[in-house]
Amino acid sequence: MRAVTCWGVVLGLASASWVGAAVEAADPEVSIVLLPGRYVHVEGDHDKFQAHHWMPRGYVGGLKDLSIDYVFPDGTVFSSESHALIGQNDFGADFSLKKDALGFVTFDYAEFRKYYEPTGGAYYRFKSFPSLETSKDLALDLGKFGVEAGLTLEGMPEVVLQYEREFKDGAKSRLTWTSVKEGTTTRKIGPSWQDVDEIADMFAVKTSHEIGGFHLKGEQRWELVRTETLREERSKSSTGVLSDNKVLRQDQAPEASLMTTLLEGERWFLNEKAFFASAYRFAHMDNREFETILERMEDGTPAGTHNRYNARADNDYDTHTWVGNFLATPWPWLGVGSKLKAEVIKRESNSTYPSDTESIADGTINTTEVSLNKNKATRWGEGVSLRFMGIPRTALYTELELEQARVLIREDRQSLAGQSASNANEVFSRETVTDVRRGTWTLGGRFDPWPFLDVTTHVRRRVNDNDYDDQRETTASGTALSAFTEEQNVHTNEFVTRVTLKPSRWFRSSFRYQFRDDDYSTRFEAQDEIVKTSMLSHIYTYDVTLQPLRELLTTASFSWQKAATTTPARLASSANIPRFNADVSTWLLSAEYTPQPAVSVNGSLLYSRARNFDDFTSRALPYGADFNRLDLTTGLTWSLAEDTSVKTEYALYSYLPGSAVEVGGYHAHVFWLEIGKEF
Repeated sequence: MRAVTCWGVVLGLASASWVGAAVEAADPEVSIVLLPGRYVHVEGDHDKFQAHHWMPRGYVGGLKDLSIDYVFPDGTVFSSESHALIGQNDFGADFSLKKDALGFVTFDYAEFRKYYEPTGGAYYRFKSFPSLETSKDLALDLGKFGVEAGLTLEGMPEVVLQYEREFKDGAKSRLTWTSVKEGTTTRKIGPSWQDVDEIADMFAVKTSHEIGGFHLKGEQRWELVRTETLREERSKSSTGVLSDNKVLRQDQAPEASLMTTLLEGERWFLNEKAFFASAYRFAHMDNREFETILERMEDGTPAGTHNRYNARADNDYDTHTWVGNFLATPWPWLGVGSKLKAEVIKRESNSTYPSDTESIADGTINTTEVSLNKNKATRWGEGVSLRFMGIPRTALYTELELEQARVLIREDRQSLAGQSASNANEVFSRETVTDVRRGTWTLGGRFDPWPFLDVTTHVRRRVNDNDYDDQRETTASGTALSAFTEEQNVHTNEFVTRVTLKPSRWFRSSFRYQFRDDDYSTRFEAQDEIVKTSMLSHIYTYDVTLQPLRELLTTASFSWQKAATTTPARLASSANIPRFNADVSTWLLSAEYTPQPAVSVNGSLLYSRARNFDDFTSRALPYGADFNRLDLTTGLTWSLAEDTSVKTEYALYSYLPGSAVEVGGYHAHVFWLEIGKEF
């Protein structure tokens, strides 16, 4: 009864305060920025422009920002921020009421639109279809709104109730590009898209309190996610053969419910020279998914062997996780930290996959594959860190993180006869124990030998080793394989350094170098040779800030990335893929000039160039980048009065891709007008 009364007090406070705002002669702080108009004119591929910059072409206007802050006579604080851009589906609002030693109520809402390109890949050797574009309007609206109310009574535990909903609605492009055929050559360059309708609801109860010097927290959370998706993959051909022009539609309906419990505790000791924190988290998730795949000819008649009707999968997932952290600073020049983690994961799942495998689908199930899976994982993690500042103008640190895991997975799959006999290639059984060893070691420091020079650097080594031990496995001959990997190791070396020079207040420059080397080693069953892949990257960045005049501030930056990726495919006797070399350069310039206190002029320029295309189209489809990109903006802000300003901006956006790699360039001109007022 007391809790109900307290919540009534909070809600009554909100109502009374709002009414009081109309009665009391108080002056709230109000700031408003209007966008009377923004107009975008695009020459060329407007869909690509919208995907790059998240701006629709044409006119957009509305409220860019409205903020209100007010303190009532009783100490209640009201604040809000909101915006609404018509034509762009960009809306947002945040409201809060807070009163010390009593409670708070907050509300937030946000929605925006993300745009996608309707094209897939490109293959310039094709004459009929070098690139394709879907007629589907690809834009996805994403948003959320939430309400949170809490009690913060003095001497009592803090209690918070929270509700939040997230949603997605629209269509997006997918990278499952489809087959496009010309003559006897087929390339995966056709676009695909997916309709998405998703709602996620979350409700939580949170509490915290101080007891005996310990700060204790608890949270109980429930989440429910419901999704409906429809993906379309449309193949295209110039051969005139009906079977080369198919449409595959995948209808999925996943649902998931998640319940989590979180308990935390922390405390400072020894005059705040030592800190200990610990937490436990339990999570239980149930999810299921329905799937139907229909493959049809372009005219809608049944086709293909990829038809699946009312397939279903169910999963049950539990995790128990405990973490502990300890930090200590026994002396001002030394800091020590350690952390531990233990986790147990259990998962059980099953699925049924009815298949219509006739060359021309007749709606009858030929076979049904039934799978039963069990998975259990145990993980341990340790970490230690040291911070040493005993040397003047120097700070050194080192960190070591380790993780060990043992993962058991059991898979059993059977094929049940339907219109056809059971499929022996879909019968599989295995039990695999995976030992995982991960580690990260870092050594770094910061050096300031002189007031005008600052040097930071670190080296890092990452190791991720996975060993797969098959305890039980179906004979490989004539059977679909799942347990074909024996081991996989990923080793990474990193080195980063930055030198900053500050000889005066009006000049500052820095140079940063980043090195990264990733080595992948994989061994498969019945293979003595280890398959190796490597990726090597160098990034050079130079920044400078210059203020020659009090009224003028300029910045400049240049970044150059050189990278190379090597795979065993370069040694293939046919359709080999050579080493991929990346070369991307980016220039950034900006300036702000204030000739008078009421007038400010600004501008920026971004130019990026990529030269990553290696033309081996006679053997395969390259995925390199080759483009020139320019973003140029300039603006003028004029303060008409102390509380009133007008801002106008112009931007030129240009994107010119290489014709052998990509289709669709553009030049876009954008004009803004903003009016700001404070009350």
